[in-house]
Amino acid sequence: MLNVEDIFAPVIGEIAFSVTQTHGSCFFIEFGSPHLRIREPSDPRPDATDRVAINLRRRRVYVVGTWSLLVQDCNWTLTNEQKSVCQEDAPEDMEKLFRGVEGQYLVSVRVVEATKTCTLEFDLGGSLKLCPRIDRDSDLDPNEDQWHLSYRDGSSVGYTNDGSIAVESKSDPDKV
Repeated sequence: MLNVEDIFAPVIGEIAFSVTQTHGSCFFIEFGSPHLRIREPSDPRPDATDRVAINLRRRRVYVVGTWSLLVQDCNWTLTNEQKSVCQEDAPEDMEKLFRGVEGQYLVSVRVVEATKTCTLEFDLGGSLKLCPRIDRDSDLDPNEDQWHLSYRDGSSVGYTNDGSIAVESKSDPDKV
């Protein structure tokens, strides 16, 4: 049976870089050897805003790792040098701690099955705790992904609020 420790085994000892907020409290952490990902320009739809059209007409270059961790729909706390931020903090506060974790090596990942909580530990004292999102206004969606770990070949593994692990291969036709 696949577990979280097995999933992260090849990432242990790899360096973290390009910690980047995507939307709201979601963010990426890249691990391993850096590679360039290039998105070629494309034609925008007729109803696209000017901003979207300009962005689509540009070639975009991204530095990505062998592995990309997307912290998605979960509560999280990132700690480094006796400071911490969480999903509710301001983006500028998040950014400061994101920079502090860059350049640190991932040294361990542990899971507490009872609470479906994952903790990633880094070599220079950084840590990232990921746990199910529990909103006051809604029930916990057990199928919602807390995080996704993607490999450079397009395969990925997701971890849901109920502790389930979903593996998507690069040949999965439903993968977007």
